Amino acid sequence: MADAIAEFLDALTRADHVPLLEGVSGALRVELESGGQTERRLIVIDRGSVSESRRHAKADCTIRTDRELFEGMVSGRVNAMAALLRGQVGVEGDPNLLLQFQRLFPSPPPGVNTKRTRSTARKRP
Repeated sequence: MADAIAEFLDALTRADHVPLLEGVSGALRVELESGGQTERRLIVIDRGSVSESRRHAKADCTIRTDRELFEGMVSGRVNAMAALLRGQVGVEGDPNLLLQFQRLFPSPPPGVNTKRTRSTARKRP
């Protein structure tokens, strides 16, 4: 099975320019927990140019979450902002950088219903 996170980051770093990040500059550290281990990735954005490394350097924004949840985000199965609001993602530093970066996450795959159904919607008296 291919690593969705590696594929997502490889595609970003191979691109000469990412238009959605054209006005964005900063460093985003992603800390992923899995099996008692923490995997760290540093994503540096410079006005649309993106690089990624595993070096330990200062970041403008750090996000902490479970590796499986982040895989869901980069594959479109999990909404990043919803996960943040549910407390499944921790953020330290400049949240604007995260807001800009999450725009790169894909939409849900075809056939995945992200809307609440009538049975799960809150009933009004």
